[in-house]
Amino acid sequence: MTAEELFFMNENQTHFINAFGDWRTDSYAKNKYEKDIAKTKNYKNNYFYHATGGFGESGLGNGLYLGKDKSALDNFYNLDGTEGKILTYYGEPKFIDLTNSEEFEIFEKEAKKLYLDENYLRNYTVLKGYDGIRYFDIETTGEEFVLYNTETVRIIEEV
Repeated sequence: MTAEELFFMNENQTHFINAFGDWRTDSYAKNKYEKDIAKTKNYKNNYFYHATGGFGESGLGNGLYLGKDKSALDNFYNLDGTEGKILTYYGEPKFIDLTNSEEFEIFEKEAKKLYLDENYLRNYTVLKGYDGIRYFDIETTGEEFVLYNTETVRIIEEV
């Protein structure tokens, strides 16, 4: 599914409306949708971006947190460029798609059974043959990625 298809899923729409308001009628929610939520029209093949600003990510363990919509990342994590910079990466990492919350929960339970430390998601992802996780977080930029095997990308630009 694309970032837009994920955003418009009933579960995600309900969550977004409860958190921010209706993006079709509420100005705050509309601004959040327009500026913070990733749009696939802004993606470039094999390019990923990392925001260095004040809102750090750590929900899926230690890894390189990436997105594919440079503008959305900059706006959300770097407060529209006032708190950090955007690092550009290029590569073809293999991500397991855990954008469906039920599939994510199953994966997480399996990982916790095998690994008792804080790196259970990283270890299980790598065991399964993936470099990272593609996930969806409606309260940040929507579609995002956490890369555990950072050797699959190279930094190409610091903006």
